[in-house]
Amino acid sequence: MEGSRLADNKYFRYYFYFVLAEIFLMGSGENLPIVGYFTVRIFNYMVGLLISFYLFLRGDDFPKVILGFMLGFIVTTIVSYMMAVIQDSDPEYLMADMKQLCYFLILLYFYYAVSNALMMKRLVDILLICVGTMALLYLLYMTITDVLGLISMKGYYYHVLDDSGSFMFRGIGSSLFYKGFVYLPIGALGFFWRRQWGWFAVCVLAVYFTYTRGLYLLLAFGLLVFYLRTREISVVKLVGLVLVILLLYELAEVFGIFSFDQTFLANREESDTVRMVTFEQVMDRITWWSLWIGHGFGQGVPERAYHMEVSYMDIFHHQGIMGLVFWFAVLAAILRYGLSVPRQHREESTFFMTAAMMIYLQSCFNPYLNNSIGMSMVLLSFAAVYRLSQDEHFTSRSPL
Repeated sequence: MEGSRLADNKYFRYYFYFVLAEIFLMGSGENLPIVGYFTVRIFNYMVGLLISFYLFLRGDDFPKVILGFMLGFIVTTIVSYMMAVIQDSDPEYLMADMKQLCYFLILLYFYYAVSNALMMKRLVDILLICVGTMALLYLLYMTITDVLGLISMKGYYYHVLDDSGSFMFRGIGSSLFYKGFVYLPIGALGFFWRRQWGWFAVCVLAVYFTYTRGLYLLLAFGLLVFYLRTREISVVKLVGLVLVILLLYELAEVFGIFSFDQTFLANREESDTVRMVTFEQVMDRITWWSLWIGHGFGQGVPERAYHMEVSYMDIFHHQGIMGLVFWFAVLAAILRYGLSVPRQHREESTFFMTAAMMIYLQSCFNPYLNNSIGMSMVLLSFAAVYRLSQDEHFTSRSPL
């Protein structure tokens, strides 16, 4: 079954662990170049494609749903590429858009890699190890810069971190935003699920010191969805939970620990303005045909020539309703299969469903769904819940 003769090959398993660690730790992947723009992530992507197609050709497993979505992706991509050619898009911008989206094809590799309980457990283990490490390093950085004042944040940032393109100064103390921080609230959710409260507290603290609205919302959303889904909650308990949260917020305001106005409104005017201007420019360029299939890859707006801040604006401008329908069909499939999982795998499926929804939610603010950072979690979740829902295929052996 599905190349199961490779099940005993530890090198294939270890390589998958390496792929996961690189995804969870390295943000956009640009900070690990091999030669020029050829990075470790691109190398892993190419190797993953070769492995998945090899397993598919030699095995008897035919994942119709997975292959159907891959075919749907290829069709929509070809349509958008043809529109780009018709629109005479800039080749550099065209390739920049396609390079990120083509990562979707690694879905088949993820499907084969998480084919048993052990591999799925290892997936979550590696996620939590990476997130815990990232949270500790960030808290250490904040301690050295803001608390102890041992190094100059501005000098370090502008001469080291800023050159990487993966970090952004938040404007509050020494706080930074790293592209890989989207995994902090997902990791916090994982520690909450496993009841590892010390690590959960570390992740929550790290999320707090990012001073990022989207991550705050993501953390609250993820915990609420997971809690309501995995526990029998009465109305009284739910109201009590809301009242406790409000009480904690009031105490935080009184003692100056947290302020809604300072954290969510201050120092955010520029980014909010960019999003609004981009939205208006996207809406102004809608035509009767672009509404349905978009303007094609490589087509931007004056405010953003490529890679718009909000994923859905970017998808709509390039691929129209066609693109949005495709991506929300992926989410619908994740929820459908996640909700059909047998009761014994309910917590696992809820974690993966919630993680995918968190990426979709964060994509309302930042470009995650349409690049490898957020897409990886969505595709891993898709593969996981599909495997869990197909109980007869969730065997004790794995092709990797």
